[in-house]
Amino acid sequence: MTHPHHPTLRRVILTHFVPCFFIGVITLYMANLFLDRSVAATLNDSMLSWADFLAAGINGSIVAGLVALFHERRNAWLAKVQSSEPLMATRTIQYAAIAGFLAGALDILLVLHNEGILILTALVLVLLFIHLREFAGNLGNMLRPGYTATWGEVSELSRIYVTMLAGFTLVNAALEGAHLIAGLPAPFGFSQQGGDIFLNSLYFTVVTMTTLGYGDFTPKMWDAKLLAMIECLVSYVMFALMVGIVTRGVVTAKEKNEQ
Repeated sequence: MTHPHHPTLRRVILTHFVPCFFIGVITLYMANLFLDRSVAATLNDSMLSWADFLAAGINGSIVAGLVALFHERRNAWLAKVQSSEPLMATRTIQYAAIAGFLAGALDILLVLHNEGILILTALVLVLLFIHLREFAGNLGNMLRPGYTATWGEVSELSRIYVTMLAGFTLVNAALEGAHLIAGLPAPFGFSQQGGDIFLNSLYFTVVTMTTLGYGDFTPKMWDAKLLAMIECLVSYVMFALMVGIVTRGVVTAKEKNEQ
């Protein structure tokens, strides 16, 4: 088992923000279901109130706690199985919790207000671009002839793939919400066939990224069609390359160093 690694706060926020934002949206929707309220019904144009900031702090704290618990449990499991993969340092877990708090708080401040939908869309798109560039950089190294990836590298690629799924889900939902707020036709129809916009967006993203394409939700506006094309191309290429890397064989970091 190797020593804990110490990435910077900026690095941890970049790698954790989109998944944490995704988790924060889930906790937000669970709270609204418990309170028998609709998130869409709470959209408003008013200025932020003290209640909004209180709710943001609560949601951020919940996400931060979940993130810290996950990494602590992961460290305990790695230590138990004596894995060669590095543990996450205590400071890094604290950084991840900070990212979780920021993402969970922004869930409230952005999702519950009209102007926040556009900010959310732009923010997630920028982060997705950063992750795509990171994915391309990793592939350039792992696609070399005769290169054998480690489980840590495969795990990192899987994390990026899941981050892309979460990010596209948020962007799809934000685009639907932005159209509704502007009084334009729904680009996907998430709000017209029953159910919840976010859950329908998650379903559509999974179906699109896995190339199933059931057809119950289809892009109807030019911006939605463009986004769906990007999702299809990116996810198909990423998944195919990941399968190709894994089929070459995967080794532990210790075995890699001994080669």
